[in-house]
Amino acid sequence: MSEGCQVVLVDAAGRILLQLRDDIPTIPFPGMWAIPGGMLEPGETPLACIVREVEEELGVRIAPAEVAHLMTRTRSYGIEHTFTAPLDVAAEDIRLTEGQRVAWFPVADAVGMELAYEDADVLREVAGRVARG
Repeated sequence: MSEGCQVVLVDAAGRILLQLRDDIPTIPFPGMWAIPGGMLEPGETPLACIVREVEEELGVRIAPAEVAHLMTRTRSYGIEHTFTAPLDVAAEDIRLTEGQRVAWFPVADAVGMELAYEDADVLREVAGRVARG
């Protein structure tokens, strides 16, 4: 079973960062918004995975000490470790290497969106535990 990680990044206003996936027909959920994340590499811990994925895909570094584990669940696509971390960077200052763009959304708006994977379910489950504002 595959194993992945995702991180609910929260700014000072309590908004969460979502990533618009590439619009490539051969990838899962092309052109849909998603929580940033990725798959674990062999021997990698979930925490190391999420720090690496954020740096690789978004070009920003999150401090491991500021990352909090929210839950680990078995999803339709495998095991998913969900974390949260603070990030106070404007969307336009994030340099993407994957995806079309990123944007900050109020949690209440994000949970009502049609998101990739089972991310809307994830946000509904963790919404009360990620607010910073």
